Amino acid sequence: MSTVANPDYKLAKNNENLDHIPGSFGLPIIGQTFQLVNDLYGTIDNQYKKYGNVSRFGLAGFRGALLVGPDLYKEVYLDKYKNFSAEMGYMGSLGRFYKGALLLRDHEEHKFQRRMMQSAFKNDAMKGYIGTMGPMIGDAIADWGDKGELLFFPAIKQILLDVAAQIFVGLHESDERAAKLNKAFLDIANGLMGIITKELPGTKYRKGKIGERYLKEFFGGLIAERRAGDGVDTFSYFTREKTEDGEYFSDEDIIAHMSFLLFAAHDTTTSALSHMLYHLGQNPELQQRLRDEAMAIDKPYLEYEDLEKMPLMEVAVKEGLRLHPSVMMMQRRTINECELGGYTLPPNTILFLAPQHNHRMAEYWDEPEKFDIDRWLEPRNEHKRHTFSFVGFGGGAHKCIGMHFALMQVKNFMHQFLREYEFSLADNFSSKMQTVPLPKPVDDLPIVVKRIAKG
Repeated sequence: MSTVANPDYKLAKNNENLDHIPGSFGLPIIGQTFQLVNDLYGTIDNQYKKYGNVSRFGLAGFRGALLVGPDLYKEVYLDKYKNFSAEMGYMGSLGRFYKGALLLRDHEEHKFQRRMMQSAFKNDAMKGYIGTMGPMIGDAIADWGDKGELLFFPAIKQILLDVAAQIFVGLHESDERAAKLNKAFLDIANGLMGIITKELPGTKYRKGKIGERYLKEFFGGLIAERRAGDGVDTFSYFTREKTEDGEYFSDEDIIAHMSFLLFAAHDTTTSALSHMLYHLGQNPELQQRLRDEAMAIDKPYLEYEDLEKMPLMEVAVKEGLRLHPSVMMMQRRTINECELGGYTLPPNTILFLAPQHNHRMAEYWDEPEKFDIDRWLEPRNEHKRHTFSFVGFGGGAHKCIGMHFALMQVKNFMHQFLREYEFSLADNFSSKMQTVPLPKPVDDLPIVVKRIAKG
């Protein structure tokens, strides 16, 4: 198979000529979007049972091939022959608002850009972040015991945005710009779901584009000041990073990376924590197991060295991500003709990958619908049955650069929350889950919080 990418692949239109592949594109324009929004797992599973691992599929104006199963995911994520483009896969979705972000870069360009971002996630930087994070979370949840019942999703979203704004951008929560950033991200998330993709007055797309322009203006306006300073926030690291030729990275690159990083850093972890608490709120025994682990680290705030003392917390969040991935649909586009699952796919074919279905395949997971953290531990180690049966953080070169940061946030929050409170789901909680634009419980997860009496 050729390893030489077609240099003009970014100029080519999407290929929709897939008559030789079983399946259906669904309705004109919308494809199978409505079924997917109502029941993502069921839609993918029906397609799989009916047509197999590779099938024709239509979604939100795009027609391509749906891939199912870890063997195919491994082939696409590892991309041995440089045959799959993330940039072109996401061009019609995330690319409309986050063009140039790390996820939307291919091969050598991706490798080059990722190097710039790496310094912000090395141990020294992470040790600085954890020192900032702990007290902020502690202050934010201090009055939760007085509230009795609260909606967890918006509460944790605000906390994590404040933490991300401080750590990544150096903005204090009292800074009015933090609220404006939050609004911009919400408008862009809604814009991604807009059917109309022209800037017509009153459309979600137009509001999203206004949000995107705000982000560019905000970050662009601060680059020179941050470059001249000695800030320890991620943004400042990026502005001072240089290429091997001694050049600063371009303003456009820095703006693109910061916009997407801030969005990904708080939204995906908000989703992960909400699903984790949904299950822990119904299982007091498991909640207590995790609390015992948190109590064993007898200090108010975690230090960097404490993170490895929380193996149960780590597998609990991974189990939540297994059942409810924070990114429900991943996309690529073929660059050259290739073979996947026994079918020849022409160049420029959109590929859809749905991690949740992978994560619930009975061939790889025992009782896959059950929330069971012990499946990750000795002696079961179910995640080791196939290296790509779990792709909660993606895989290959594009594996989430902020994975360790996300786990650090989760452990910090849970350490403080479980030491301070017991919680359960409110009587009226809903078991229904939203999958797009951001996966979460539809009712924003009402929880009842009770302060633990200190002996």
